[in-house]
Amino acid sequence: MIVTGNIYAVLTGDLVRSSRLTSDQSRDAMDELKFAAASFNAVYSGTIHKEMDTFRHDSWQLLLNNPVFAFRAALFLRCVLKMKSSAGIKFDTRISIGIGPVDFVAENRISDSRGLAFTLSGRGLDGMKNAYLAFDGSFGKPDDWHDVSLGVVPLLDCVVTDWTPVESGAVSAALLGKTQLETADYLLAKQDAVPTRQAIGDSLSRAHWGTVHDVLARLEEKIAGALHSGCMQA
Repeated sequence: MIVTGNIYAVLTGDLVRSSRLTSDQSRDAMDELKFAAASFNAVYSGTIHKEMDTFRHDSWQLLLNNPVFAFRAALFLRCVLKMKSSAGIKFDTRISIGIGPVDFVAENRISDSRGLAFTLSGRGLDGMKNAYLAFDGSFGKPDDWHDVSLGVVPLLDCVVTDWTPVESGAVSAALLGKTQLETADYLLAKQDAVPTRQAIGDSLSRAHWGTVHDVLARLEEKIAGALHSGCMQA
């Protein structure tokens, strides 16, 4: 499918320290990511194009029709994996977000698609060293995204990386817009535990969810504004 002049978000990722995982753990983690992407799309309908594409045993790629929710989706995917961690095994995924034009969308495999958004996302993942989250954007005004990629995202990454499994579980529910009562049911299904509303609130507080939520809201507002400005100019 040829798409001319359209702006998409591409998320490219891989499992952190996958060589330390057993084949069953790796497979379960990748299945969890695919299920998480589908769950996210069920709440933010139409955001994700088709389904997550996976390759090798530890890598994946996701195309978002709506770039506004790129950071929210990235954090949700990380949270869903991190909440599976235990004292003996740590789960996480590196994620590189690229937002820009896409020239061609391969309907069978997203990873066979072409366009600047794919290039930015892949290049960002290849360039990662000690980080787990990266971003590059090519839309809107020139140089509009340097402060985001070089300032906001590294700080956001530090905060997310420090989240415990319990905090990650609470934040994953908040990212889907769940109330604390709904979060208790959600975590019961995910972790076979029934936290109190106080425990959920405490987890969100320790995770600095209020600040993270504000950062996400500002990023989403900025992306939406740049997309709207581009449409107006066109």
